[in-house]
Amino acid sequence: MVFESIKRTIMDIMGIPEDEILQGCDIYNDLDADSLDMSQIIIALENEYKIEIENEEIAEFKTVKDIADSIEIRINK
Repeated sequence: MVFESIKRTIMDIMGIPEDEILQGCDIYNDLDADSLDMSQIIIALENEYKIEIENEEIAEFKTVKDIADSIEIRINK
């Protein structure tokens, strides 16, 4: 499941406990991510799924679910 992969990536990069990472979490406010964290998360996920996400779309991501939805669209093409 894509969400589990994203959760694992966030845990690895930011050191956030698994139970604090929910699909509806605001990446910046709830998880205290900054732009560097987001860049590292996206790069790791792009490498894992062999996809590319445009910067304009990344700028629109607010929640963990936003990232998951974007990845699922790409891998289900």
